[in-house]
Amino acid sequence: MLQYIRKGSGEVLVFIHGFLGAKEIFSEVFDELSSHYDCIAVDLPGHGESKVEKESYSVYDYVTAVADVLAHEGIKDATWLGHSMGGYIVLAAIEKGIAPINRAILAYSSDLADTDEQIKKRTNQQQEIADNGVEHFVNNVLGAFFGENPKVEHVNFARNIAYNASEEGLVMALETMKNRPNQHKLVEQVKFPVLVIEGSEDNVVKPIETSNPNVKKVKTKTGHLGMLEDSQTFIQTIREFMS
Repeated sequence: MLQYIRKGSGEVLVFIHGFLGAKEIFSEVFDELSSHYDCIAVDLPGHGESKVEKESYSVYDYVTAVADVLAHEGIKDATWLGHSMGGYIVLAAIEKGIAPINRAILAYSSDLADTDEQIKKRTNQQQEIADNGVEHFVNNVLGAFFGENPKVEHVNFARNIAYNASEEGLVMALETMKNRPNQHKLVEQVKFPVLVIEGSEDNVVKPIETSNPNVKKVKTKTGHLGMLEDSQTFIQTIREFMS
């Protein structure tokens, strides 16, 4: 089972981190939100404290792993918050109905599949990790996750979290993202409330575009890690959506 933390009471809010993340990436917002909600944050396989337990993972395998944690905790329904790759997992959960979700939050994520160019880039990154290791890879790519003039302590915090991922976990996650489905049609048709948080300085993902009235969009003046770069706006946005 995935490693996870749980804190608070009330409506259940499930945090799913992205590539190079772990449950601690939500530390700036988790404690305050747990004073209002029953918060659970997981470590995906090969990230944080969770081990890789399969030869490969699809986005649906990740969903099942998260759903197993919720079943273990006796949770019947929840709002799922997915950051970046975590957002792909949330969309997969909605698509297949693998877990009971009453609302969804997609933070700095996308509803599109990888382009051929993105797939090639991820393949090259897999080789870079295999050749040079996790720390070298993290040092090369992490800067792009932040907006303009990031705080040094935020960069160092995110870097130390990313260092804890395993080579195997990162290579598998890259393969998962290469093979994820296009979920734009799903976003256009979803019937329950969805919050999309995007960063005005985020150059990692293409913003979600939809005319679905059930989807609310909020923009933060941040890069790809808005929960670190502007935690108070992130918290306020979530609380307004959950109220």
